[in-house]
Amino acid sequence: MVDIVRHCVYGVLVRLVVIIYGTFHDKMSAVQYTDVDYRVFTDAARHILEGNSPYDRHTYRYTPLLAYVLVPNILLHTVWGKVFFSLVDVLVALLTLSLVNDSTLSVKCALAWLYNPLAIVIATRGNADSISAALVLATLVLLQKNKVVLAGVVHALAIHVRLYPLAFSLPMYLSLQTSSKAKKKTSLIPNRDQICLVSSCVGFLAFVTGVFYWLYGYEFLYESLLYHLGRRDIRHNFSVYFYMLYLNSHTPDSILQKVVMFAPQALLLLALSFVYGSKRHLLFCVLTQAYVMVTYNPVMTSQYFIWFISLIPPSFPNINLSTSRWVALGALWGSAQLAWLLPAYWLEFRGRDTFIFVWLQGVAFFSANVAVLAQLIRAYKYHERENKKIE
Repeated sequence: MVDIVRHCVYGVLVRLVVIIYGTFHDKMSAVQYTDVDYRVFTDAARHILEGNSPYDRHTYRYTPLLAYVLVPNILLHTVWGKVFFSLVDVLVALLTLSLVNDSTLSVKCALAWLYNPLAIVIATRGNADSISAALVLATLVLLQKNKVVLAGVVHALAIHVRLYPLAFSLPMYLSLQTSSKAKKKTSLIPNRDQICLVSSCVGFLAFVTGVFYWLYGYEFLYESLLYHLGRRDIRHNFSVYFYMLYLNSHTPDSILQKVVMFAPQALLLLALSFVYGSKRHLLFCVLTQAYVMVTYNPVMTSQYFIWFISLIPPSFPNINLSTSRWVALGALWGSAQLAWLLPAYWLEFRGRDTFIFVWLQGVAFFSANVAVLAQLIRAYKYHERENKKIE
């Protein structure tokens, strides 16, 4: 325990150093280190401080809670939010520690997140997805400890902050079913725990939504929820659908286009829910679902990677991959991402017409993600408990 506390202190110090570096970098370089959304969060916090709506800030499309949390950006210092997100990022490591039952492996899994360069960069740039990652992991910890009502409340908060944890609701529900050896069929008839999970989640989500609807009206409902359901982002991003959306930016989405974009994702999420929707497999189920959502999403930016990467360290003990295999998969994923950045840089900062190359690299990155996900599923140890590690 002393070791993990010491490492958490080191983790905080590393993040503080990077935040200080980012402050100087932004002053000296045209390519900003700070995430553009961080400035949006800060402007929304300023509006709240002035007694106005956070949605008076154009493009603020998040929960008002985020703007409230960043009010110290105005009152104290503009790096407050980055420090807060970094502390939550360290909390993710502690939640990872709680999720892994093996005391020897748990510290190693926590350290894998604590010193993860991508996690450090995302949090210190001022991105808020560490909050979502922490809430998802906290829900899993509470379900593991059979604190069902509290798990429902935290899950509701996770959905309120970001919509993507909504996809985890079905496997969480299924994980609470009481199955006997004689009857192994999945039953959707709720038991006491399932009713508690659903009622606490729906009840708290309705309460929070009602409070903010009362404060900010339909604007809150549209910007924080409805906008994301029909979002179209034609700016270049990692998504395999980017170029199609760009070419059709002046026409409304057709039914066929929506089916192409969302049907594969929906089918995979349902299949994973029923295949891995049990208490033993819940963590792996949530990991694979998060990976599918990011890979098949019509919009994919680097902060989305936190959705599934935060779930990999606590899953380490259940995935039979050798160290060399982990390194190979990481290299495949990282190189495909880096290859996308070159044409993206020429497009955004040099004004060159590299759209087709950005898309082609997006297809390559999609293929790499599918390959990595397939390897993780193949190496999941509960498929064949006696298998040796894949070399």
